[in-house]
Amino acid sequence: MYKPSLLFALALILFTSCSKDKDDPVTPAPTNTCGVAGARLQANLDGEAFCANASLFASLAVDVLTVNGISQQGATLTLELDSLDVGTHDMTEGTNSLLFTTTLGLAYRTSDGDPGSVTITTHDTSAKRIQGTCSADLYSPLGGAPKAITVNFDLYYIE
Repeated sequence: MYKPSLLFALALILFTSCSKDKDDPVTPAPTNTCGVAGARLQANLDGEAFCANASLFASLAVDVLTVNGISQQGATLTLELDSLDVGTHDMTEGTNSLLFTTTLGLAYRTSDGDPGSVTITTHDTSAKRIQGTCSADLYSPLGGAPKAITVNFDLYYIE
């Protein structure tokens, strides 16, 4: 006959050997951050978010800063900034212009008849870093209602 201590030991081994392994570590939820400090171009076009998370560059040539960003979905945002001094400046088709192309290839741009604004909050020429915001109504060359855009940028640029 079996001893009670042997039966207890077998039961203990049976129940403890089938215990659940440790839980899988919890993966943190992705953040809604666009870019990093010094490499950020984000916008909101009529309630739709844009983040230049596929490609981003900023280049200063002949006193014009050209910025281009492409989202992973294929939308593009291009800025040509003529006014680089800290402060608020008009944004039109010919000066401080903005061009946005949707994922479907529809283009919207700033207009001379309805200027927007660009605000340069900081511009460090020795570090080649510029930060600011833009807001404007963009118009399609095909017509239709304008689309409101707000843009935030924090960029290092090359010369």
